[in-house]
Amino acid sequence: MGDKEEEEWSGSESDDHTSEDEGAEDYRRGGYHAVRIDDTFKNGRYVVQSKLGWGHFSTVWLAWDTQLSVHPFLFVISLIYLL
Repeated sequence: MGDKEEEEWSGSESDDHTSEDEGAEDYRRGGYHAVRIDDTFKNGRYVVQSKLGWGHFSTVWLAWDTQLSVHPFLFVISLIYLL
């Protein structure tokens, strides 16, 4: 293998489905929606606490519901799978 091929091959390990990181390249128009700790949804009702996981269709987050004082899950669906 040439140097470029070796770099591409070693980089493919980041595409492993067991990885805890889905990769920054999928955070783009039509891909994953960027979510960060302390982001809020539904006019501040849900506050993102931590990332629980990801898959090819969505990312999953633990949130805090400021109205009911419970921890719901937020599934943030990737736009590409809704089209």
